Amino acid sequence: MSPEADLLQLRDALSALRFEMDLATQWRPARDGLVHRLDDHIIPRTRNLDAPLLGVIGGSTGAGKSTIINALVGREVSASSVIRPTTRRPLLLHAKTDGRWFADQRILPSLARVRVEADAAPTPAEVKEAWTSIEIRECDSLQEGLALLDAPDIDSVVDDNRRLANQLLSAADLWVFVTTAARYADAKAWEVLDEAARRDIAVAVVLNRLPAAQGAQIEADLRSHLAESSLGEAPVFQIPELALEQGKLPAQYVAELKTWLNTLTSDAASRSAIAKRTLKGAIGELLERTQMVIGGAKDQDDAREHAISDIETARVDALDGIEDATADGTLLRGEVLARWQDIVGTSDFFRSLENQISHWRDRLWNALRGKPAPVEPVEEALEDGLASIVVDKAEQAREQVALRWSKRAETRNLGAQLSPLDEQVLVEKGAYLVRQWQRSLLTRLREQSDSKKTTARILSIGVNVLGVALMLVIFASTGGLTGAELGVAGGTAVVAQRLLEAVFGDQAVRTMAREAREDLLSRVAELLDFVLADAYDAIPEAEPIEPLRQAANQVAQGWK
Repeated sequence: MSPEADLLQLRDALSALRFEMDLATQWRPARDGLVHRLDDHIIPRTRNLDAPLLGVIGGSTGAGKSTIINALVGREVSASSVIRPTTRRPLLLHAKTDGRWFADQRILPSLARVRVEADAAPTPAEVKEAWTSIEIRECDSLQEGLALLDAPDIDSVVDDNRRLANQLLSAADLWVFVTTAARYADAKAWEVLDEAARRDIAVAVVLNRLPAAQGAQIEADLRSHLAESSLGEAPVFQIPELALEQGKLPAQYVAELKTWLNTLTSDAASRSAIAKRTLKGAIGELLERTQMVIGGAKDQDDAREHAISDIETARVDALDGIEDATADGTLLRGEVLARWQDIVGTSDFFRSLENQISHWRDRLWNALRGKPAPVEPVEEALEDGLASIVVDKAEQAREQVALRWSKRAETRNLGAQLSPLDEQVLVEKGAYLVRQWQRSLLTRLREQSDSKKTTARILSIGVNVLGVALMLVIFASTGGLTGAELGVAGGTAVVAQRLLEAVFGDQAVRTMAREAREDLLSRVAELLDFVLADAYDAIPEAEPIEPLRQAANQVAQGWK
């Protein structure tokens, strides 16, 4: 592919990153900044190396950028004021013969164009839509091949001003950095100049309002800082502290700066050399930052995996909790035990079972044959108990996810997306789940009728009684019971088991119990899926990191 196609592919790959978790506050602006660099400078400059160089006049608040611009072009084109910030909507000045290069969205495509007549008065700072547009003005005094852009303050108190200033500096082929004796050592100034060094961009520094007595000392200190930042070759232009004439800076004080600008852009070869140097440096710096963004995307994917793991852990914990609660005898307490005894008889039944175990089938049969079986109470007790456990564990799963997400900064905003659970709906779904499972269990019992004898026994005892017996076998472990309840529950389990074996045989009973338990847990899993659905929905898709990595490698290969 061509260098331009490689860059476009990189741009698309960067744009495909979403950064939808809390890490977005750090990495989404970084991603956007790289896309802007590609759109504003790198891609258009790759297409048109012979286009005019764009020199951005930037710097600190109140450094006098607008005053210097006006002095460079010989007329007032940029508003200057003691009110800060002065420059809001950026101003681009170009030579008359270069108008075609700025007639469309070739550079800075995200900013609307506002064409201003060459002799119009400066636009007031309070102009509407200042941060979303750029003013373009023809200027006869500018040399062909050079365009100047008056940018907002890099350290403005207005967030949009700072954002726009950084965007414009990233679009530049060269920088004229304006500062003062009082501001040249500011951290923000050197943050910007260090970036210029990383991009290997042509930079000039203007020391404005320089006290005469301290000029040499301040410039020496500035040059020392520039050398430490790998900008030792950057020229430094001094403008002394002086009273302006009707707010204007005499042209003589910017003559050396103007000569430097004109020399850089004096012919096509010089302009091309500057453009290529800046472009190569900009791409190198872009690729470095792209690797950082890839790292941020990897961090988000790691956080995403943690978030998914939190859901799955909560889901497994809930299933395990329900499985334990339906196997440790918890459901065979009080009401259930009492109602079951009403069906099979009192302690006389248990005594007869213990005394003549060899005849237990007949004993069971005689105890139950022809006897009304009041199964509804025990069915209801089991249904209520089971539904209560299922709903409670489902709620705990939801709470567990929200709690874990709230403890990590990168997942905190996911928890905010979880809507409150409708407890009434959950209770209804839990009760419905248990009823459907009970119906399925009865169907399973009916389907076990493989002979007339078995059918007769089922009809004689009643399928509902057998269904309750099977549920008791499923819930029969007595691990959670103590004291008197332990003995009663143990007897209950034995009676239920013997009753079922008398009708179906021991192997069939084991198979039915296993399949019924699996069916219950499967239905519970579906309920948990419902309860945790919006938690899964809150998690963004994995970031498309590999296409971005490949696109970055392709660009790097093309610009070795």
